[in-house]
Amino acid sequence: MMSLQVISEDLELINEIADFLLSESLIANALISEEMRYKTRSGSTNASVTVFSLKGISKSLLFGRISHKLRERYGDGTPLFFSEPIISIDPSHRELLIRDLAKV
Repeated sequence: MMSLQVISEDLELINEIADFLLSESLIANALISEEMRYKTRSGSTNASVTVFSLKGISKSLLFGRISHKLRERYGDGTPLFFSEPIISIDPSHRELLIRDLAKV
């Protein structure tokens, strides 16, 4: 299991990706954040922008398929996305979360 995270400055894009991944059964749920500050190092200065985040639980084995679908759909406009492993989860919740996910 994994927690997929997608980060973008475009809230509409985050919502569209959430709907797309849910409709493709690639995530079990979608949690969309309010505005957050995203800081990076740019040359010799720090840069800061407002971003939104999507979190969704999925199967780790679906990450490659998710990556392919997002790149295919959004091309160079694909936002930053990555996964974090879910080490432990209550077994009853696990079954509820994965029952409608795509088969691998």
